[in-house]
Amino acid sequence: MNSKIITAAVILAVVAYLLYTSYVLFPKKRAYQSVSPEEFYRMIQSGDVFVIDVHVPKQKHIPGTNAWIPYDRIDEYSDLLPKDKSTKILVYCRSGHMSKMAASKLAQMGYENIYELDGGVIAWQEAGLPYS
Repeated sequence: MNSKIITAAVILAVVAYLLYTSYVLFPKKRAYQSVSPEEFYRMIQSGDVFVIDVHVPKQKHIPGTNAWIPYDRIDEYSDLLPKDKSTKILVYCRSGHMSKMAASKLAQMGYENIYELDGGVIAWQEAGLPYS
C-alpha cells in the first residue's frame, strides 16, 4: 500500500515539475525579442535606446553601448538602468547566452521593451558591423 502512495506522489511531483517548466520557465510569449545583428544596429542608430553589454568578463563594446552590467548582477546595478520601464533596452553579450538570461531578468524587473542580439558579438562581427 505504501509503495502505491509513494509512486503516486512521485508521478504527481514529475507532472507538477513539467507543468512548471513549460508554463513558468518557458512561457509561450517571451518577455523579450531576439533580433538580428542588422536590426540591432538599426535600433542603435535610431538613438532612442539604452544599450547594455552584459558579457562577463568585460569585453570590447559595440559602438553606442550605454553601460556594462554583468548578466548575473542586473538587479544589483539597477541604478544604472533607465527609470522609465518602457524604455527600449538592447542587450548583448559574446554569443547570446548571457544576454538571454539578462533579458529575462530585465523583464522580471518590469521592463517592457527588451531586445536581445541574436548570436551576440560573434554574429555582429560576422555581419561586418562596427566593433570597437
